[in-house]
Amino acid sequence: MKLKNQIAILTGDVVDSSFLSEAEIRYFQEKIENYPDSDILLRPRFYRGDSFQIAVKIESALLLALKIRIEMKKWKAENDVRIAIGIGEVSQWNNDILLSSGSAFERSGKNLDRLKSLGLNILIVTGNTELDDEFETYCYMADEFIKNQTVVQAKMVSYMLNETPQIEIAKLIGISQPSVSKSLKAANWKLVERFLKRYERIIKNNYATA
Repeated sequence: MKLKNQIAILTGDVVDSSFLSEAEIRYFQEKIENYPDSDILLRPRFYRGDSFQIAVKIESALLLALKIRIEMKKWKAENDVRIAIGIGEVSQWNNDILLSSGSAFERSGKNLDRLKSLGLNILIVTGNTELDDEFETYCYMADEFIKNQTVVQAKMVSYMLNETPQIEIAKLIGISQPSVSKSLKAANWKLVERFLKRYERIIKNNYATA
């Protein structure tokens, strides 16, 4: 039986934010706060300066998390964001996400604190041990490649996450299509794409989505 009334909460923080200036932190905050996505259920809120929460439809959670991470890496290769995705129910709904609660919020918030000890910058937690084990395996596989992406590779991946055809990317950047393909291969785009597709299938098979 597919689970109903489930949402995803993204809780994140900037990696090594102490090395960023106040202006850089504010720039990142504005990017997230004004992010245009119809699948966002509650607008992002920041707390403790560089930490944030976003409520989103579960089918879009991983894609949004990756877009946020890549957005930072497009800016500087050493930049990154830790994001814990918690999938579950909402027991208390409030227009201010920081005042809402439920299993989705608990799983996301608690597991953000685990990311550093795990050596990961992304994790998906559902409360289902089998699904969580599979997601964690994919997170370990994809995370290392995302961490090591260059600025150029991150820009290419950003275009792909937004479903821009490679030939169009080549025109936008002013390089050849084979050069785009080479950069995407170096960025391990196929692995990221596989992760997204597997996530989509798992969500479709286990959750009733709109």
